[in-house]
Amino acid sequence: MNAMVNTVERSPEQLLRGSYEVIVVGAGHAGCEAALACARMGRKTLLLTMNLDSVALMPCNPSMGGPAKGHLIKEIDALGGEIGRNTDRTFIQVRLLNTSKGPAVQALRAQCDKQAYRLAMKYVLESQPNLELKQATITHLLSTRGDDGRPQLTGVITNNGWQYEASSIVLTTGTFINGRLVVGEKTQPGGRAGEGPALGISDSLRDFGLEVRRFKTGTPPRIDARTIDFSKTEMQPGSRVPLYFSRDLSAREDVQLPGGRPNPIYPTTDEDLHGWRPQLPCYLVRTTEQTHQVIRDNLHRSPLYTGVIEGIGPRYCPSIEDKIVRFADKISHQIFLEPEGWRTGEVYVQGMNTSLPEDVQLAMLRSIPALEKAEIMRVGYAVEYDYVPPHQLLPSMQVKGVRGLFLAGQINGTSGYEEAAAQGIMAGINAALSARGEEPFVLGRHEAYLGVLIDDLVTRPLSEPYRLHTSRAEHRLLLRPESADLRLSDYAYRFGLIDEARYLQVVEKRAAIEQTIEKLGNLTFTSSRFVEACAQEVGIQPLGQMLSAQELLRRPEVNYQQITQLARKVEEGRAASVESEHTDGNEQIVAPLLDLPEDTAEEIELQVKYENYIRKQEQMVHRTRRLEEMKIPETIDYQAVLHLRTEARQKLIRTQPRTVGQASRVEGVTPADVAILMIYIEKLRAVRASS
Repeated sequence: MNAMVNTVERSPEQLLRGSYEVIVVGAGHAGCEAALACARMGRKTLLLTMNLDSVALMPCNPSMGGPAKGHLIKEIDALGGEIGRNTDRTFIQVRLLNTSKGPAVQALRAQCDKQAYRLAMKYVLESQPNLELKQATITHLLSTRGDDGRPQLTGVITNNGWQYEASSIVLTTGTFINGRLVVGEKTQPGGRAGEGPALGISDSLRDFGLEVRRFKTGTPPRIDARTIDFSKTEMQPGSRVPLYFSRDLSAREDVQLPGGRPNPIYPTTDEDLHGWRPQLPCYLVRTTEQTHQVIRDNLHRSPLYTGVIEGIGPRYCPSIEDKIVRFADKISHQIFLEPEGWRTGEVYVQGMNTSLPEDVQLAMLRSIPALEKAEIMRVGYAVEYDYVPPHQLLPSMQVKGVRGLFLAGQINGTSGYEEAAAQGIMAGINAALSARGEEPFVLGRHEAYLGVLIDDLVTRPLSEPYRLHTSRAEHRLLLRPESADLRLSDYAYRFGLIDEARYLQVVEKRAAIEQTIEKLGNLTFTSSRFVEACAQEVGIQPLGQMLSAQELLRRPEVNYQQITQLARKVEEGRAASVESEHTDGNEQIVAPLLDLPEDTAEEIELQVKYENYIRKQEQMVHRTRRLEEMKIPETIDYQAVLHLRTEARQKLIRTQPRTVGQASRVEGVTPADVAILMIYIEKLRAVRASS
């Protein structure tokens, strides 16, 4: 995070400290992924941060994943990113959410050790070839004017006068731009508690002609575990079976408790500590009517309602005072007490984001059973900050009209570590490509949630901090989290983000899936007495007729393992019948099915069970592909497009979409407008072809 950035022309009097291909400013979750992607692509990269002790810090909830967010982590991992691996190294609890729902919305969520996560990520950064990590505050962006009159970034200047050169710069400044912390009636400058704001960046961005607006976010208080009566809580244990985000098996070693003992403050069971991996439970409590009354009685002291806070906050992560006002009919709200690590007594009060005064925070906490004697270690607060409305970005995350400047993370008006990391890796890849004059990399909405996220940002106006949901993806059955490696590893290998050994695993998995599905289609089971008996043994309901293995696997209750067991039993019975010569020569011959890794077998099951739905979504993608591939000329004059409605013309001029597909998703653009636009583009092409 940088303290002040002003755009200036190159100054030869500055002391040149180093030349790089890419400079990344800010070492939060977006900055870490951006810097690692650039370095892994072979670019000489510099990562600058105001404080090396805050690298990959989790200032809010030390958790990763959940619906859509967990999908993003899987996709970042498939592209060779680090967030999934680092989560696997440092989580203290992991669970699979939405298990009663369909595969498209099931997602992992992990609670991390806050300090272990930060230190493990810093070690990765320091160990990465082609990457240098420095503590510095940026005071200027260096730029020149290109032949087309547009600025081209050339480097940065730090507050000690050092100059670092690069043709691609990624800003990942989080909530630090003009950051202001708010607790009750008190305000102070800051990007987060204990750290100062970044001043001057907004002015420099405006110098580039960019619009800057204001958002807000918040955190809950952290309390001392020694002051919690855990006997009045409901324990929420982690998964009893192994679960991981990353496909990289080498990253699954727990770095936190090598022979050590966890903090004895927290109640645990033997299964928590001695299962497949030591885990810490979370603990559930609930607000009471007294809690709600304390909040209602003090709304006049809430900066949200007194006008002290002007920025718009996230709808899907509201403050507790917002919940009480908006859901006045609810008599209780769930609150999760989440330990922040193995070796700390600090507990995150999930569900109680607030900017109320500290005395009110203490009173509402103590109105909850189990927290009657709670003591606050860190007070909850809100933070207001400047952001750049992301319709001003290209899908490559580069700022329109400014060569070499990329933005990623909360500077683009998003919320969440995962959304930030997703933008970071895409901005990093494209900054690395831009540094050597290569074409940008853009994912389609049908290819990844990464594509959905970025397309939403660049085509749709933000009225509140953006958060990704599975419902935002129209092709979400194609974007199942467990298929991320199949969808994205080809790109990762092409860019050098994963090595050959890891890529070959994906190639082998893809081949195994295709070959097995073909075998399932060719394998049939008769409804003979013997086969029905075998089916009953493996837990399959009566076949009733001749069925292919594929048809049998389409049954909701049947899994791939049962099919392999049935095939094996039928074949063993046939072999025994032949050996004993009790045969008439018409016995069923069953082709052997391989025992496959669990994730491969699961993918086969999903492709078979949801075949018709998947085919329909693929057909929909095919129908819209023409729109996605039809590029809009950069020099297009929307005023010259006859019959285009005024609203559509205004929105298209503002957004400047790069394809007709993107134009079709711009708010206020109708199908009729799209048809008119396509006709105009075809006419332009015809004129150019004839000239």
